[in-house]
Amino acid sequence: MWGTLTDLSLHGCYVEMNTTFPVDTRVDLVLKSFGIRILALGTVRATYPFLGMGICFAELEPTEKLQLKQLLAALAGRRAANGAPAEENGVKETLKAADPRAFLDEVTAFFQKSPLLSRDDFHQIAKRARRS
Repeated sequence: MWGTLTDLSLHGCYVEMNTTFPVDTRVDLVLKSFGIRILALGTVRATYPFLGMGICFAELEPTEKLQLKQLLAALAGRRAANGAPAEENGVKETLKAADPRAFLDEVTAFFQKSPLLSRDDFHQIAKRARRS
């Protein structure tokens, strides 16, 4: 069965799907996102018929837990290195150095052309809006 993963943590997830299972049902999960594939066993802890269900993970294998940490880092917009999220260098300094008026003007212009602003686009705008 297919579902849409809408919430994820180290301990469980919420899956939107029309067909749900009763509380305490054991499930085999395959989570796929950002090129990462995780196999996990879980137990349904909350069910909302025709909406979805909350699933608590059973003990994960060490390799699956590492994959889950990498997926959480990717979803948080950070690159994962050796299983741990890497800090972005210089982001705060770039934003501090940005001229607020120029930055706002660039963001406004961006949204006039595109409905979605990626993290990379945001940082590029901040770099272009640096104070002289």
